[in-house]
Amino acid sequence: MAVVAVTVTEFSRGLSNFLNQVQYQGQTLDIQRGKKLVARVLPATATEGFPIAQLDEMLAKMPHISAAERLQWVEDLDSLRTNFSARSNPWAL
Repeated sequence: MAVVAVTVTEFSRGLSNFLNQVQYQGQTLDIQRGKKLVARVLPATATEGFPIAQLDEMLAKMPHISAAERLQWVEDLDSLRTNFSARSNPWAL
């Protein structure tokens, strides 16, 4: 599909319509201010991720920690929670 050039003003006034064209028709838009290209809007591509259907299998293959390691981890977390003092203002130095 050909790239359609629109001005910033046209794009701002017809934002919803232009985004529908991009999403549903696969249209690519060049947004121009004067004769200068300032942005390009194109359909998002599907991101590559981990298939959720394979999550159980992946977790089953991961290394397991022993009972002693789990207990130590819980103790470490308890110690952190006990000894951690939150500041009333986290931005204060």
